Amino acid sequence: MDLFFFITAIVGLTFIFLYFVIHYDLKKKKLELEQNKLELEKIKLQLNRERQEQEEVEEQ
Repeated sequence: MDLFFFITAIVGLTFIFLYFVIHYDLKKKKLELEQNKLELEKIKLQLNRERQEQEEVEEQ
């Protein structure tokens, strides 16, 4: 009976450990995704600024 409780405890701790590892990895991936979105927004803003400057030059 003691062996059963020992194995149950080990399996339970393993699942708890895996939960925290997966949770940490998911947070890390969400942060990377947000950083990529910010970089894309910066590129879009840069392109819009360049396009506006080009239109201003063409108007003059």
